[in-house]
Amino acid sequence: MAKSDSLLPNPYGDESSFGQVSESALSRRVRIRDSQRVFWTRISTLPTTSGLRTILSVAAICYVVVLFSGRGPGNEQVGVALFAFQSALFAPALFASSFAQMSARDRLQLKAEGKKTMEAYPGVERILNTLHERVLRERTRLLCSIVAALAVNSSDDLYSGTILSSFLFGLAIFLGSIALLNTMQLERRIPMRDEDFPLLSLHAPTLHQSTLDRVLSDLVVAHLDPETAGHWDDWVDELENKVRSSQTPASAVEHLLRVLHLNHLGLLDDDRLLSESKRVFRVAAIDELTDESSKFNIRTLRRLMAHTRAWQPGLFRLIDRLQDSAMRGHSSLVESPWRMDLDIPPRCSQGQGDLFVMVHNHSRQQAKVEIEIIAADGEPHKQTIRLSPPLSRQPKGPSRLGEEGNDLVDVLGRLIDNCFVLWIGLAWQKNISGSRPVQVTLRGPQGETLSSLVVTTSLSSGFNPEGAAEKMLDAAVAVRRLAISVAE
Repeated sequence: MAKSDSLLPNPYGDESSFGQVSESALSRRVRIRDSQRVFWTRISTLPTTSGLRTILSVAAICYVVVLFSGRGPGNEQVGVALFAFQSALFAPALFASSFAQMSARDRLQLKAEGKKTMEAYPGVERILNTLHERVLRERTRLLCSIVAALAVNSSDDLYSGTILSSFLFGLAIFLGSIALLNTMQLERRIPMRDEDFPLLSLHAPTLHQSTLDRVLSDLVVAHLDPETAGHWDDWVDELENKVRSSQTPASAVEHLLRVLHLNHLGLLDDDRLLSESKRVFRVAAIDELTDESSKFNIRTLRRLMAHTRAWQPGLFRLIDRLQDSAMRGHSSLVESPWRMDLDIPPRCSQGQGDLFVMVHNHSRQQAKVEIEIIAADGEPHKQTIRLSPPLSRQPKGPSRLGEEGNDLVDVLGRLIDNCFVLWIGLAWQKNISGSRPVQVTLRGPQGETLSSLVVTTSLSSGFNPEGAAEKMLDAAVAVRRLAISVAE
């Protein structure tokens, strides 16, 4: 009996194909809808079309205002033509947004790592809601433009009186204004234009660890959209047998991101970048990094770094100051037993800001220390964090590129690997504005003050270059600009 039971088919067994058909069908549907999204997005983003949509929106309103005032000669059919042409330009943008929404929804239903759907990652609802809102705005401006054209046409065809004509022209002006307002919002950023990471520009980091173990890797992953984060996890797992014996996949990726940043600063050329990659990766991984068809290669990793740099310039400012101190042999790095540096945006919008704190222990002794954060009028006003920073080898003097035993790449790598980095979100009430100080104090095991720094940030409820909405736009522009420069 037991033997016969073992021969029964098990639709849920490891070797079963149950569920694979539906998964394959979903993958095909994603490819089909994605190709339609790419087609309509390319049409809606043809050169001058974005500006033309805005100019026509303004021109149509102005022309109907002239008809409404009756102060000059005017032909209603010209107004109808303006709104009709405007509607024709709005249609491809609506199709592109609709297929983008469908493509994103289907993409996020695919399996990540073969275990769970990407809907389990944080940020999915925000992406889908953003695309849904865009579709509604696209529908609204198209419908307003069509109805405005009908209203202007009716005033001519129906031979209406003065009162009815004024009402129809006023309705056309009102609807045209709604279309213009939506156009000004929609034309700022067109989502899912990136071929490598379509959902990246729609993602805003919401949850993150307060401590960064692998500093750059953790920061990059925190800013990846759910689809790209799933691919990233798969990629790192596949590197298990493609790294040098002295490395792990996580340490090799961290080293690669560091040298990519130094390459971005112009300190390392492309040849040195490739040689540094060969130090931690085997030939198979190097082939993938230089293969343009790979999901994660040198080109796409540069774009991810540009995206992360636009979101969190504060941490990169910390790394740049650390690199500068290492090259100059600054006393805070080569003489002091403890080093603390911090960064906060010069302006924080809507009462929120990210504080980064970097601590180095050069005392040659393990010690438990406290970091006390006091934010004036903040919520909370005071935070105390206890930690044990790892021991860090203190540089003996200025570091130089290519200098044996004192190479900047190695020195900076050790300093970043053996430091403690905090990523703390600060908050203030939304009605508070103006300059506010933030004091960070590093206290030793006996409560003595090892270092204390005070920085100032300006609270603003309006536009500022480091607000969340502006960071999303800057990140999308940075990635797009890098993609264009590489293509050229």
